[in-house]
Amino acid sequence: MGTVMLTAPFLYPVSSVCGVGSLGYYNGSLAVTEAGAECLSWAEFPDYVQQYPDRGLGDHNHCRNPDGGTTPWCFYRLASGAIGWANCDCNQGAVRLAEDSSVELYFSGLWGTICADHWTDWDASVVCRQLAGKKNHPGLWPVPLHLQSANCHGDEKALLQCGYQEAMSGACNQGTAMVTCVGAPLRLVGGKESFEGRVEVYHDGKWGTICDDQWDNRDAEVVCRQLGLSGNPKALSWAHYGQGSGPILLDEVECSGNELSLDQCKKSDWGQQNCDHIEDAGVSCDPFTEGTVRLAGGHSHSEGRVEVYYNGDWGTVCDDGWTDLGAQVVCRQLGGKKKSLLSLASVGFILLDDVACVGTELSLLDCPHSNWGQHDCSHAEDVGVRCSPESNTVMDGSLGNLPCFLPWMVGKCHLLVSSFGNSGRCGSFPCAVSVRGLLFEDSS
Repeated sequence: MGTVMLTAPFLYPVSSVCGVGSLGYYNGSLAVTEAGAECLSWAEFPDYVQQYPDRGLGDHNHCRNPDGGTTPWCFYRLASGAIGWANCDCNQGAVRLAEDSSVELYFSGLWGTICADHWTDWDASVVCRQLAGKKNHPGLWPVPLHLQSANCHGDEKALLQCGYQEAMSGACNQGTAMVTCVGAPLRLVGGKESFEGRVEVYHDGKWGTICDDQWDNRDAEVVCRQLGLSGNPKALSWAHYGQGSGPILLDEVECSGNELSLDQCKKSDWGQQNCDHIEDAGVSCDPFTEGTVRLAGGHSHSEGRVEVYYNGDWGTVCDDGWTDLGAQVVCRQLGGKKKSLLSLASVGFILLDDVACVGTELSLLDCPHSNWGQHDCSHAEDVGVRCSPESNTVMDGSLGNLPCFLPWMVGKCHLLVSSFGNSGRCGSFPCAVSVRGLLFEDSS
C-alpha cells in the first residue's frame, strides 16, 4: 500500500505531556499508568481528596501529583482486586517521525502508526506543532497500528486531544500517515481573530518578533502559507497588533511570495537588527472577501440579523428600501455555506443602506445600495431574514413566498421589521406592516 505525505508548518512547541502548569500540579487528562493500567476515579478515595484540597482531585480518573511530586500518579486496581498506586505514563500521546517521515504515536505503552486513509492537513499540523523541531529517528522494527483516524480540527496542541478513532484492525487502504514539517515555528499574537496578529518566530528556545523593514504583502503571503491559513494575505507594520516584549529576531525579510516558509526568504541573520518593538511586523490572513454575508443572533444557523463584511469588519444593513427581494438575495448568497450563530446584540458599524434588490442578484453587492458606511439609521433598523435550511430560499409566509423579517429581542422588547403588509405568519413569528421601532411584548 502507498502512503499519504502532507506538508505542514511548525506552529509552536508544547510542553511535556506531564508538565506542571500554573496551578502547581499536573492538570491534564492522562489516565493510564506506566504499566498501561487504567486509573481509578479520585472520587473513590474521599479521604485523600479532603487531605489535598485545591489540587485538582475530584470525580475523574486523571493523573495528578497532589503531594507536590514531579511525576503525576494515580490509584489503580491490581489483578487480585486490591488497590495500588503507580506513576502515570508521561510518554502517552507522544509523537515522533521515522526516517521515512511516517508518524508514530506512543499509545498504551507502545509506539505505533496511524492510518493514512483519513489523514488531513489539520492532523499533520497538530503533529508538527507537537514535534516542535524534534529530529526523525531510525525505524528499525515493525510497530502496531494505533489509530484509524485522528480527526483533528487543527488547533489542538497534541494528537490525543483530537477526536481520534482507535484502529479496529491492522490494515489501512492507503498505508500509514506521513508528514514533512517545514520552517521555524511561527505564531500570530494580539489579533482579534485567529487569522491575524503580530508575527512571532521561535528560535534558539525563545519567541521573538520580526522588524517591519521591507515587510510587505509577499512576506505576509508566505507567513499565511506556512501557518496553513487561506485567505487574503495583508502585511501590517508599526506594531499594528501591539508591541512584543521578547527579542527582535529577524529584520529585512524579503520574500518573493512563492516560498513555503519564512526560512526560505532572504532575511537578516538571527538577532541582527536595528529596530524597536514599535516596528513589529504583523499579518492578516483574512478568509473573508468584501461583501460576504452571514446571519447573526438567530435561534438557528438559517435565521438571523444580516451582517456584511467590509474592510476587515462586520456590519449590519439598514432596513431603508429593504424588501422581500433583498432577503431572497441574501439566502441565495449564503447557499450551502456554514452560517455563524452569534450573539444577539448589534455591535459595530451600519455598513449598507437603501439596498434595492430585484431578486435575481447572486450577491447583495450586486444590488443598488448606498456607499459603504453612508446611512441615516440606528441599529433599531437592522434587517434580519430566515432562510429555509434545506434549500436556502426564503421561508414561505401564508401569503406567498415572502420572507418574514424576524423580531430581535432588545431587553424585554421585540423589534419587528418588515417592509410589506404580510398578515400571515412565518414560523412562530408574526409578520407586520412596515414597523420601524420597538413593539413591547412579554418576553417570558
